Amino acid sequence: MIEIIDLSKKYGNNAILENVSCSLENQRIYALVGVNGIGKSTLLNAVTQPANLDSGKVEVDGINSQKYESKFHFFYVPDSKEMFLNLTGNEYLKCIIQLYRQDVVKSDETLKKLSIAFKLDRSLNEYIANYSLGMKQKVYLMAAFLSGAGNLILDEPFNGLDPESVAMLKNLLSEYRDRGNLVLFSIHNLYLVGNFCYDIVFIDKQRKVFQTENPKNFKQLEDVFFQKCVCIKIEVI
Repeated sequence: MIEIIDLSKKYGNNAILENVSCSLENQRIYALVGVNGIGKSTLLNAVTQPANLDSGKVEVDGINSQKYESKFHFFYVPDSKEMFLNLTGNEYLKCIIQLYRQDVVKSDETLKKLSIAFKLDRSLNEYIANYSLGMKQKVYLMAAFLSGAGNLILDEPFNGLDPESVAMLKNLLSEYRDRGNLVLFSIHNLYLVGNFCYDIVFIDKQRKVFQTENPKNFKQLEDVFFQKCVCIKIEVI
């Protein structure tokens, strides 16, 4: 569970988020939706890196995010795909297993299954620096599942993935949710949201956050997005 309370963040004199509050429950998948540059990544960074907060607080499973103990309760995959480039895929994943204090034998079995599912089993001994964008995305997502954290926070996790891997990731996230966990991910693809998530966190054009269940059809979802999140709607003549 993640509780965001009166969170505010500025860059210079520019207020990105002001007094944002929302409560995210276990056994749910939340899509964070908003136009580019509205503050989706800023919100995720503030949740996962409390030093970035100007005011407010975040609690993860009831633990203040300022406390070191909270770090073991979530795993964050940022939008940047230029991390741990000096490690092989296998070295990075083994490091995550140890860092999150997971059972080594059980985790090794999961690692093998995930590497086969994402078709990385022949590439894990190569340096991450040499991976394609899609391969980097896959190895960071594998780390998220291997962490065993109860809260996965993913910034644009579907970027760079081929259709087969997108389907695989959707299944894995659904299974993760069904085991009682929480998933929060940002996305700009409304169609994927409409076919996958029931819970949506919108950042509207005033940079306010509101939650809603997924409308009954894609047209309703699109209408909510344009009404609440887009400053100008272009009519096609």
